[in-house]
Amino acid sequence: MPMAAPPPAPLHAGSSIEQGITLFLDYLEKERNYARHTLDAYRRDLQQFARFLYPRIAQVGIPVNAVERQVVQSFVEELRTRGLRPNSVARKLSAIRSLFRHLCRQRVLADNPASLVGTERPARQLPKFLPLSQVEEAIALPPAAEFTGARDRAIIEVFYGGGIRLSELVALNLSALDLEEGTVRVLGKGRRERIVPIGGPALQTLKAYMQHRAALLMELDITQVDAGALFLNRKGRRLHRRTVQTNVKRYLRQVSGGQTLSPHLLRHTFATHLVEAGADLGAVKELLGHAVLSSTQVYTQVSLERLRRVYQQAHPRA
Repeated sequence: MPMAAPPPAPLHAGSSIEQGITLFLDYLEKERNYARHTLDAYRRDLQQFARFLYPRIAQVGIPVNAVERQVVQSFVEELRTRGLRPNSVARKLSAIRSLFRHLCRQRVLADNPASLVGTERPARQLPKFLPLSQVEEAIALPPAAEFTGARDRAIIEVFYGGGIRLSELVALNLSALDLEEGTVRVLGKGRRERIVPIGGPALQTLKAYMQHRAALLMELDITQVDAGALFLNRKGRRLHRRTVQTNVKRYLRQVSGGQTLSPHLLRHTFATHLVEAGADLGAVKELLGHAVLSSTQVYTQVSLERLRRVYQQAHPRA
């Protein structure tokens, strides 16, 4: 019987920055249930900070208690010098703060060396969205008579009809779909589950795709397929997020005059259209799976900005 791997050694003030990063990421994955792409972003930012430290702290295995506020400030200033956008600098600094905040909570450190480091406040960009006519054009582009076309139509409909994230869509299982109620059960950020209605048109495209899906599985070796996954490739395997991104971008580019637009734009469009139609902001928050209302309130700004433009263009005394 193989021996179980020993538990990781507890952190202390002399633990290396690499150990701190590893255990922090482990905490985010196992206790906070962060998504894989979010963990990868944290890992990249923290490893970049660790590489910055090597020539500045003349020690092998830089201990976490050797990192001082001035070093973190120097890292931020170097990022600015290299021309990084304020949003990118703020994200990297946020990752560093979170790392050292976790070490303080674990009583490894007494103070967070990044807590008083300032950065330029990033300009808050209003989310872009598509008019309904362009969404409908994009949905009509995939050829519905074949497997991939029926699947891609259903994907665009579910993105717009339910406002779900890319990671949530590729993780959908067949068991999450309720064709009677017209809903999908989504596992969102922090492993929070929510039930999302997807609308009649999305339901119809899903039913059409399900027929193609069943026909495909009949042709394949059942032992070699992901029969539980909702969206499949031609080999019967769960569709990869990069494939979904590539396909949806291609359709959106065709209806938007050549702009490169991500699938997340359909989530923004879903929320903006609901708010513009007078939907309760708290209900929109629940549909989107936002943890706090402030994340949803940005869509009211989108609607106000649009109304302002209409007013300025149409009112004689604007």
